[in-house]
Amino acid sequence: MDDSSEAYLCINDPNGNCSESHAVLDPVEEEEEEKFRRKLKYFFMNPCDKYTARRRKPWKLILQVLKIAVVTIQLVSFGLSNQMVVQFKEENLMTFRHLFLKNFSRSSANTHAVYTQHDVYTHITYTVEQFLMLPSITVGNHEYEKSGEVYTPLSICQQFYHNGSLSPANESFHIDTHVDEGCWQ
Repeated sequence: MDDSSEAYLCINDPNGNCSESHAVLDPVEEEEEEKFRRKLKYFFMNPCDKYTARRRKPWKLILQVLKIAVVTIQLVSFGLSNQMVVQFKEENLMTFRHLFLKNFSRSSANTHAVYTQHDVYTHITYTVEQFLMLPSITVGNHEYEKSGEVYTPLSICQQFYHNGSLSPANESFHIDTHVDEGCWQ
């Protein structure tokens, strides 16, 4: 910059912050200012421009891409293992439904209901009989649980709400969230 352009900028400064010492810089300050401008320009360059300017490999960019690849691989592997666990659980649940629920069909997977007391006792009897025949009817590795040489007994548990009431006038339920559980062996 020549002196006339700096003087013009100094006179037309809207804030009036210009002084004569600022208008004319000595060579050392000019060199420092130019060095600072180059450093600032380099700081805001993208990785490709930095590579062309200094011929150094963009290690930070390579590291970021590597981190993204590692995280993606972890997410995919976790998703696949989680999917296998869910599939295993669903298949076993379907197997146990077919083994232990009387007259179970796949079309009634979401609606298996028992309405009378006689049907409840019939279904419980069927489940106990199926449980006792489990080693002889299953193809897979389903068998009784052993504690040493002794088989653990079959236990039937019932969970129900402690107290509840129905108001037919406004069709609302008032249920105590405390759950009672009763088990029989």
